[in-house]
Formats: sequence, C-alpha cells, structure tokens
Amino acid sequence: MDIFYHSSNFEQNVKNGQVGLLGFDSNKIFELSQRLPKRIWVVKTPRGMKGSIQLVASLLVSDEPTVAVNTEHPHLIYYHVFAPESLIFTDSAAPERIEEVSGYFQYRWRTAFSAAFKGDAALQPMEANVVRGLEAMVAGWDTVQLLERVKDRDSVIPINPFASSR
Repeated sequence: MDIFYHSSNFEQNVKNGQVGLLGFDSNKIFELSQRLPKRIWVVKTPRGMKGSIQLVASLLVSDEPTVAVNTEHPHLIYYHVFAPESLIFTDSAAPERIEEVSGYFQYRWRTAFSAAFKGDAALQPMEANVVRGLEAMVAGWDTVQLLERVKDRDSVIPINPFASSR
C-alpha cells in the first residue's frame, strides 16, 4: 500500500529545505501509516486547472526521521530525504501528463476530487493494483532526486552521521 497526498505547498517546502516529514492535524495519516505504506505519491492541482492533478513527487517512507526537523503537527509521517527512490517528477507539468494522471485517479476517488482535496480528502490509501498502474505510467518520466530541488542543501542535516547530504 502507498499513500496519495494532495499538497499545494510541497514544492515550496522542498525548495526551502523543509523536508523529511509530512505533518497533519488529522489522525488519518496515523491510520494510513499503520498499514505500512512504502511510498507517498505527492500531487497538486495545477494553477488554473481545477479538477485536474499533477504528480509532483514519489517519496520513500521511513519509520523514523532521516533529517533534523521541527513541527507543531501532532501526526507525522517521515520519508527518506537521501534515498535515490525519493524523486521529483520534472516533466509532470506537461498538459498530456496532467491529463493522464487526472484521468487515472478521477474515477477512483470522485469524492476526493469533488471535495477539492480539502481535509482528509487530501490523503488516500493506494492499493497495490493502483500503485502498479501508476508505476507503469511514470516509468519513462524524467525525475531528479529530491535534494536536487533544495536551494540550500547544507541546511538539510542528516540525523545519521554516515548519511551523505550529497
């Protein structure tokens, strides 16, 4: 199982070096984390394209923090900042990519789309068959490792002294 997460500010957070965790006030992320997800798939609504979504990132879930982080949120899920599997999709803003991703998810989560991904609708479990279909869809897409989008990489401090901030 993976997690579908709609966020309008993920890219800005990454650029600012605010990486390593996703914090929520809702208990839903805790419930989803109990199902041992492998990845978090981050999407956003492209500007001026209500009803469509753009795939932004795929993040490898971690049981514990990999970087020093502070948060006020009571419910957290961590992801591996340094893992090669934590990726940003660089060509996902192309109209055909947005159309492909939107079409893939619209019939699966009509209620999430109709709620404009507000509140708990921003988080959805992705079962294995949905994940396999999405993996096949993005197999040839251009990506970069997450840290490539952080402006000041020195601000991302690994907790593990043997981890490389590249």
